[in-house]
Amino acid sequence: MIQNEICKIVENLLEIDSVSTDKTLEELEVDSIIFIRLVVECEQRFHIEFEDEMLLISKFPDLKSFIEYVQTRAGDGIE
Repeated sequence: MIQNEICKIVENLLEIDSVSTDKTLEELEVDSIIFIRLVVECEQRFHIEFEDEMLLISKFPDLKSFIEYVQTRAGDGIE
């Protein structure tokens, strides 16, 4: 399931034990460097490409919206 995989990626990048999808990326302390690492990891893992205008952390109010975007790009639908 894409949501679980993305949560694991975020946990690894942030070196934390668990993550809530309702938290904002700012609350999770995702900075611009971590955000780009997250994007690259998702692009590689799910064989997708982020649209240029979506390469801004401000486009995603929370982790859930990021996950939904990846699911849509991957053709997996929203869970």
